[in-house]
Amino acid sequence: MVAPAKQARPLTGIRVLDFSHAAAGPFATMLLGDLGAEVIKIEKPRHGDGSRSMGVPMPGLPPKDSDYYVSLNRNKKGIVLDLATPEGVDIARKLAAQCDVVVENFRPDVMSRLGLGFDDLAKLRRGLVYCSISAFGSSGPWSKRPANDIIMQSVSGLMGITGEVGGGPVRIGAPISDFSSGLFGLSGVLAALFARERFPEGQHIEVAMLDASLNMMCNYIPSVATLGHKVERLGRGHAQIVPYQAFMCSDGEYVMVGAFTRGFWQNLCRAIDREAWITDARFASNPARLANRAVLIPELEKIFAQKPRADWLKVLDIADVPNSPVLELHDAVHTEQVRHNQSIRPLDQSGHPVQVVGCPIRTAQWNDDPATPAPQMGADTDEVLQSLLGMTGEDVAQLAQRKIIGL
Repeated sequence: MVAPAKQARPLTGIRVLDFSHAAAGPFATMLLGDLGAEVIKIEKPRHGDGSRSMGVPMPGLPPKDSDYYVSLNRNKKGIVLDLATPEGVDIARKLAAQCDVVVENFRPDVMSRLGLGFDDLAKLRRGLVYCSISAFGSSGPWSKRPANDIIMQSVSGLMGITGEVGGGPVRIGAPISDFSSGLFGLSGVLAALFARERFPEGQHIEVAMLDASLNMMCNYIPSVATLGHKVERLGRGHAQIVPYQAFMCSDGEYVMVGAFTRGFWQNLCRAIDREAWITDARFASNPARLANRAVLIPELEKIFAQKPRADWLKVLDIADVPNSPVLELHDAVHTEQVRHNQSIRPLDQSGHPVQVVGCPIRTAQWNDDPATPAPQMGADTDEVLQSLLGMTGEDVAQLAQRKIIGL
């Protein structure tokens, strides 16, 4: 019996030229590749993408295949091209003319100075979708400043609202400014591709990491920007919902409680034998609980300190109160739901299995072929130049000899 052919993924037939490096841009282009696009990643000679030297070297893999690089660059072809040379720029322009999407995350004006900006490349490819991810935007007093995820978490206020009560600011463990910028870039590219027929001249998508970071706090902005309110650091708590935090149990483990609706609050009160709190004016509504946080939270802390976490998880489950154990990452990746979802998947990187997080966007109608590994530096240079630009093996060899391409 012949197995039915799998359908192509939604971006099959779309080609992306990826000038991006580090995290924000590569995260966006990785997801484009997951959705079926052909992604051609350009790296500079000798050093390649800076993420190759970030993170932890993976045993058995080449020195430049760090966990950071491998995690962000699956489903891409890799070429090495020296954009500091006129010949390298000329090749990049010819490649862009064969692509639907260009993604870059250099400082503003870098690509334009090279002759690779949107205005330059849109002339070569009708309907080109060009995505620029920068730190602060293409103009303004901060536009030329260097920045990265930790700088953006700092200057946007993300770190300022994160930390223990009375303590200092704390960086969020995940690079949320980088990855949120990549997600907004992805959204912009997909929207522009969808609307391409109405914008035949092409579109330039711009995402500032500062804007993306502020969007991660959009629920706080109205009261902060309009009313001048301050969001205090609340540790395991939440500035807008009570109770919505982790509590320490008698065994020193934490249980997370998310009683964010009236019904869940009432269920919690019954579960902890405090049914009188349901009609107590101090706690009957979320605004009241916010106003009386200093009274309520210490009482809840005393209650949860009376039993071990396993007991509380059972009690809260029975009562239908949103809850979970607070897990370390090395435990979270092995939960039964993660296994069921196949959230973590093996990737054959240079003959070695590496576990990576899979694409979270799924549907039964799309082809779910295994991802291709992150490319070795320049691994696809010959194939890309010959197949897309019609170069001969001799042409490629000459470029390599002149160090326009190659390591």
